Amino acid sequence: MKLFKFILVLFVAVSFSSCDEDPKEPTILLSNANIAGIHGINSFNLDTKVTSETNVSGVPVPFEIATSSGYGDTFQIDFELTENGDYTLIGQYRLNSTVTPAVGNQVSDTFILLVDDSGTYEIDTTNNTITFTSSLDALSDFSLDASSRLSGTFNVITFNETAIVLRQEKEEVLEAKTTQVKTNIRFERN
Repeated sequence: MKLFKFILVLFVAVSFSSCDEDPKEPTILLSNANIAGIHGINSFNLDTKVTSETNVSGVPVPFEIATSSGYGDTFQIDFELTENGDYTLIGQYRLNSTVTPAVGNQVSDTFILLVDDSGTYEIDTTNNTITFTSSLDALSDFSLDASSRLSGTFNVITFNETAIVLRQEKEEVLEAKTTQVKTNIRFERN
């Protein structure tokens, strides 16, 4: 009887441990052929933090200058990825932005951003990333244009038949200021 109870408990334990509480979306192989097509944007979030550093009695002390958060809505954008590694991103959307300076009042504003970007992309299946090289990179100011173009390496969080979710964390140091930008974008296949 003890052996039967042991086997029953073991069977129940194995059954419960095999259950997956996280429903997984079916994924497909990340490749140029599978990603090619026209996609719309479903969501866009952009968080920025600007810090600097000063010396106090010879000790470097970092301090926050400002933070901002923004989210997009009212997307009228077509994002086309071709099998040969080119992309175009054309349209407009509304960006709702809130800037919180270290000193002073928080400022919120809404902008309509026109997007007309193109360039190339490269998929890295080993690291599950996509690197976009915008044709605007040579002309753009990092801090002003981050929300109107694709540039740099994005982690592929989700890739399936209907959606692509990309996340990027980027940092730029200019003089004594460090700007950290976190971007999340969800594309839906049209």
